[in-house]
Amino acid sequence: MIKIIRESRISQTLFLLVLALNTSSAFAESPVDNNSVDNKPSTTKLQPVSRNDSDKVSTERMKQDIYRVPVTVVRASPGTIEQHTGVQGVIEALNEPQLKTKVSAEVKKIYVDEGDVVKQGQVLALLDDEGFRLNKEAAETQIKSLKPLLQNQLLTLKRDQTLVSKKMIPESKLDASLALVKQTRAQLEHAKVLLKKANYQLTHTRIIAPISGIVQQRSVSPGDYVNPMSPSSPPLFQVVDTRHLRARLYFPETLAESIKTGMKVTLKRDDQTLPAVIKRTRPMLEAQNRALHALADFDNVKDWKPGETITADVVLKRHKNTIIIPELALIQRPAGLVVYVLKDGMAKEVVVETGIRQGDKIEILSGLKEGDLIALDGAAYLSNQIPVEIQHKAGQENTQSGENSQ
Repeated sequence: MIKIIRESRISQTLFLLVLALNTSSAFAESPVDNNSVDNKPSTTKLQPVSRNDSDKVSTERMKQDIYRVPVTVVRASPGTIEQHTGVQGVIEALNEPQLKTKVSAEVKKIYVDEGDVVKQGQVLALLDDEGFRLNKEAAETQIKSLKPLLQNQLLTLKRDQTLVSKKMIPESKLDASLALVKQTRAQLEHAKVLLKKANYQLTHTRIIAPISGIVQQRSVSPGDYVNPMSPSSPPLFQVVDTRHLRARLYFPETLAESIKTGMKVTLKRDDQTLPAVIKRTRPMLEAQNRALHALADFDNVKDWKPGETITADVVLKRHKNTIIIPELALIQRPAGLVVYVLKDGMAKEVVVETGIRQGDKIEILSGLKEGDLIALDGAAYLSNQIPVEIQHKAGQENTQSGENSQ
């Protein structure tokens, strides 16, 4: 600006010198009669120099050149713009089951420890199964003894029915045979239930990994007695699936209405990023911090750890085919936010309505159309209908300050 002011003062000085020389020439060319008889002073009056149209145009151009404001320019163009917000979050495992025993027994063997990678169906530990095997054998033995007994009682019942029909035995005898059959059938069903229970108990003496993952915690050792009915009995293991994770994101109350399922999210940890999608949200805000919990699932291709803190960049809005300009072109004036549209070397002040921002770009909802040439650097020094001189950055073609820009 100091350089511009100095050049303007030099131009003004040159203009005044030219004007003074023109005036001196006009006085020198005025006619005076030195041969008058009465030797009286001439009465001819000096007339000011009359400027023609070309002189007026030259002077006007000189004045405009003195006050022309240098600016860089940019054209309003359509594009896509997004509104983003950043929030904090924490990584969680989608599946992290805690394995408890379903039977009461002593821990016999432990096959894995914390940090070990396990596969679904892999045996993690064995419980003592001797008592359950004895129960199974007892149930099988009882079933074996009851089946032939029931068959014999059914034959007796059939024979008694025949004799009663011939009135050879009293009906009470038939009733007793029928009661024995029912009792034996009940005992047989009970033995079968005991066998199922024994098989169930034997099955759960083998602690099986329900998912593939990594052992997060081992809480028992060989010789410990575990009881599923005891509240103090800890889980035997915790297995965490680290292949499929989710991010729990905490949105402030002011954004709660804007967060919807299906929104795209960019998760960030240090210098790493991963794409994700919001799958679900909690229906209520947290009472303590008034935050909305949103859950975004993602595949763990970066080997992130559950429990780590992350940040998330969320796309709240996305507008396509909208007019976008640099935010630097916006100037606050009494009329509101304005931009200066350039045409024929003059700046025209235009009030605009803005939309969403993304970085140093801003959406223009009204006031501009595609292709409008607007002032960028130097726009803050402009006013309506002021002459401008377009300054070009490196790589741009030179443009005369007075050319038609439209």
